[in-house]
Amino acid sequence: MDELAWAIAPMFAVGGSAALVLPWIDPDNRRARLIGAAVTAALLLRYMWWRTTGSLPPWEGTPGNVIAYAFYAVEMTSSIAGLLLIHVLSKTVNRSQEATDHPPTSFPGGAPLIDVLIPTYNEKEDILYRTIIGALNQEYPRYRVWVLDDKRRPSMRALAERLGANYLTRHENSHGKAGNMNSALRHLFALDQPPDVIAVLDADFVPTPQFLWRACALLHDPKVVVVQTPQHFFNADPVQLNLGGARIIPDEQRFFFDVILASKDAHGTAFSCGTSALVRASFLKEIGGFPTESVTEDLLLSLKASACGYVTHYLNEPLSVGLAPEGLHEYLTQRGRWCLGTMQIVRTKWGPFSVGPVPLMMRLHTMDTVLFWTVGSLVRILSLVIPILYWWTGLVVIESDLGSILSHLGPYWLWCVIFLGWVSRGLNVPVLAEAMSLLVCTEAIKASFIGLFGSKNQKFKVTAKGTSRGSTVVQWNIIVWYLCLIVLTVGGIFLSATQGPLGDTPAQIEAMNLFWSVYNIVTLFVACMICIERPRHAAEERFDADEPSLVAAGGEQIAARLRDLSITGARVEMIASFPFPGDRGISVLIEGVGWVPARIMRKTGDSLIHVEFGASPEQRDAITRKLFSGGYARSVTHMSATKLAQTIVRRIVT
Repeated sequence: MDELAWAIAPMFAVGGSAALVLPWIDPDNRRARLIGAAVTAALLLRYMWWRTTGSLPPWEGTPGNVIAYAFYAVEMTSSIAGLLLIHVLSKTVNRSQEATDHPPTSFPGGAPLIDVLIPTYNEKEDILYRTIIGALNQEYPRYRVWVLDDKRRPSMRALAERLGANYLTRHENSHGKAGNMNSALRHLFALDQPPDVIAVLDADFVPTPQFLWRACALLHDPKVVVVQTPQHFFNADPVQLNLGGARIIPDEQRFFFDVILASKDAHGTAFSCGTSALVRASFLKEIGGFPTESVTEDLLLSLKASACGYVTHYLNEPLSVGLAPEGLHEYLTQRGRWCLGTMQIVRTKWGPFSVGPVPLMMRLHTMDTVLFWTVGSLVRILSLVIPILYWWTGLVVIESDLGSILSHLGPYWLWCVIFLGWVSRGLNVPVLAEAMSLLVCTEAIKASFIGLFGSKNQKFKVTAKGTSRGSTVVQWNIIVWYLCLIVLTVGGIFLSATQGPLGDTPAQIEAMNLFWSVYNIVTLFVACMICIERPRHAAEERFDADEPSLVAAGGEQIAARLRDLSITGARVEMIASFPFPGDRGISVLIEGVGWVPARIMRKTGDSLIHVEFGASPEQRDAITRKLFSGGYARSVTHMSATKLAQTIVRRIVT
C-alpha cells in the first residue's frame, strides 16, 4: 500500500500544481503557454520512454504477444501525433488589432474589388436566400455577389435576380465545388473589371455586414494570400441536440476554430477551411484556380500557398454563421469527406510525406491532421477492444504493476487534461471529446483507406442541409456496435468477479483494466446517447432576443418585448393584459423593420404569445438582415464540466 501511495504521489503533485496555477493565468500568455506545453511534452516523452523500456513483454511471436506489440506501435504513433498537437498549442495569436489597424481603404489604390462566390448544388432556396441576403448586406465599398448554381435551376436564377445578385452556371459538374468556382473564375477574370480578391461562402453560411471589411484588412501584407475566419453555427449540431445541451455544450468544431487554428496561425501553418474565407485573385491565377486534386480543396489551397512562399492568416472573429449538419448521417458524411480529402493530399507532391516544395513546419502540422484521422481513429477502437480481450482471454498488453503505470501514465494524463482545458477555456472535456471522436472512427478509417489506396477520382459528397425530423430516430446501425462493446466489457468484468482472473494475472493488472473498462463504458454510453437523435420541429431557427416592441390590434397599442425572433415568427411577452381580436390578427413593431402583420398561433399564460408573421418580401428581407447582423447568433465558447455532467444526467432521466 505504501508503494502504491508513492506511485500516486507524482500524479497528485503534477495535477495539484496545474490546478492551483493555471486557472490564474491567461491562456494567451505566451510564456505560460510555452511552459505548459513543454511540461505536457516532457511528461508524454517520459511515459513513451517507460512504455518502450519497462512495459513490453519479451518477444515470443505468439498471437497475444503480436497483439501487444501491435498495440504498442499504434500507441506510440498516436503519441507522436500528441507531441505534434502539443507543439501546435504551444503558442497562439490574435489578429483582431491588426485588422483594426489596417482598414482596406488605406491600401494602395484603395479598397480591393471583392467578388463573393456562393457555390451551390442541391441546397434549398430558403438556405440560399439567407446567404445571399447576408452577402449583399456588406459594409464594404467595392464588391459583387455571384450565385454559382451547379444544379442549373431557373428558380435559383430568379431568386438571385430578385435579390440583386449575379447568377452563373455551367453545363457539367466536374470536380464538384472547386470545379464550379473555377468555371466562375474564368468568367470573372475576363470581365473589364476583374476582381482583386475572391470571397468564398458555402451556400448555408451567412456573413455578418463586417465580414469583408474585417477579413480583407489582413491582406495588407502582400505575403498573405488566404484569410480564413471561423465557422459558427446558428443551429444545434447532432451532439448538442441529442445530449440536450445546445446552450451548455459547445458545437463540435469550437475547439478547432477557437483554439487549434489560432495556434496554427501563430506557427504560420493556418489553412483555409472552405467557407468564410478570402483568397487573393492573383494567387489563384498563379496556381491555375482552386485545386481539384482533392475534395478538400481548401486545405490543399493553403498547402500550395505555403509552397509558393505565401501564408494563410486566421482572423478569429464571429463574422459568419452557418448550418451545422442536422443529423448524425449528415455529420458523418461531412467528416468522411474531410478525411478522404486529407488522404488524397497525402498522395500529391504537397503532402506531408512527399519531397515537394511545402515547408517543413507546414508538413509537420499537416501530418498532425493525417495522424488524427488514421492512427487516432485506430487507437480509439483498439482502446475499446483491448480490455475486452483481457477479460475474456487474459491478454495483457502492458506488463507492469499498477504503481508503475500510475506513476508514469497518471501525471501525463492528468496534466494533459488540465492543460487542454486551460488553453481551450473549458472547451475540451475528456469523455465528451472521446465520445465525439468515437462516432467518426469507422467512417474515418474507411475514408482513409479509400483516400490512400483507392481511385484518385472520388466524387465530392455534398452534406445535406435544411432537413427536418418530426420524431426521435435511433441510429441502430451505429448504436448496436457500441451496445455490443458495453455488453462484452460488463460481461467480462462480471466473469472475472465470479471466477477470478484468467491465468496468473496480478491483481494490480486487474485493477488497471477495471479502471480502463469503466472509462470505456462511460464513453460508449455517451456515444450511444448521441446516436438517439431528437426531433427538429422548427422550419426556421429561432434566435433569443430581449428588445422592446409594440403590439397593435383594433386601433390599440401595448408595450411588449421580443423574447425570440425568426424569419417567420416571434415569441412576444406583453407588458400588461391586452384584449386580443377574435381573428387573432395583430401587428408587431420590430426595430429596424417596422410594423409587421402577424397572426397569433398560441398563447402561454396571460402575457406570452407566439406569432407567425405575414411579412411582405421587403419586410422578410429586412428581418433576415437584422437576424444575421451579428447580434443574435451566439456560440457556446466556454463549458463547465459540472453543467455538462448535469446535462447528461438530465438527458438520461428524461
